[in-house]
Amino acid sequence: EMALVVMGAFASTAAAAVLLPCLIRRLPQHCLAAPRRWRSALAMASGAAADDNSSPMLGRYLESVTEAAELLVGGELVAFPTETVYGLGADARNATALGRIFEVKGRPRTDPLIVHVATAVDAEPLLAMPSPDALDLFRALAADFWPGPLTIVAPMAADLPTLLSAGTGAVGVRCPSHARARQLIAAAGIPVAAPSANRFGHVSPTRPEHVMSDLGRSRIFVLRDAPGASCEIGIESTVLKIDDTNRQLVLLRRGGVPELRLARWVQEYSPGYSLTIGVPSSNPAAEATKAAATEAAATEAAATEAA
Repeated sequence: EMALVVMGAFASTAAAAVLLPCLIRRLPQHCLAAPRRWRSALAMASGAAADDNSSPMLGRYLESVTEAAELLVGGELVAFPTETVYGLGADARNATALGRIFEVKGRPRTDPLIVHVATAVDAEPLLAMPSPDALDLFRALAADFWPGPLTIVAPMAADLPTLLSAGTGAVGVRCPSHARARQLIAAAGIPVAAPSANRFGHVSPTRPEHVMSDLGRSRIFVLRDAPGASCEIGIESTVLKIDDTNRQLVLLRRGGVPELRLARWVQEYSPGYSLTIGVPSSNPAAEATKAAATEAAATEAAATEAA
């Protein structure tokens, strides 16, 4: 009997070795081109299976912008759509609410938060610009790139919680172009700190269901998007720091605004500042893979909606 068991095991292994390459060749190309998304999805699923079965769902969906704004003002966490990804929002002036962002996401407190505003005028009180030139530069960037997927980092006003800057003394501000996001921020009447609405290290979400799956076992509220709307860009904002001391604009993160567009803008604006790249050079193959993964996710989401 033991011999038969061993022979059966070898036979199964041999069959798998023959069939697996065939199955892989039959997979859609976008499945093979998106290893990061698949790995992260599997990690999220396995994490949920390991950690979440015994925990009740505490998250709740919202349809009303007014209700979402009231919850933000009251110190709650509200996930909301932007043109880049879903953000997990809190009152940027409420240190307790900011602390909950780090807790719910499992985010290190050494990572600064980006603050979202309804207009460029609303951003200026959050900043402590070191010179008139730096303020003029900020206003020029905001005029040409906002509302949109550009985060501008500058010295932070002294009256804001240090959690925002992670002790760096600088804060990133952004005015999103997504209509529902701007409605929410305007209705709340406060600056809204909002990193991506996912567990630290997981894929940034572009649908409310993604947020609820990842964070719904914490007390959060998830504002649904308007019918037919979406996080159309699907990747995080570009982050650009104003370094007035060295007369530089430092690219800290690539994202929704192409690097080439920024370089051309700096050349044309030319107030004595230069563009410095503070992140590694982009990898064309990696960018192609990321684009394929984004396209595949969009196709899958469209198919789900149609069904």
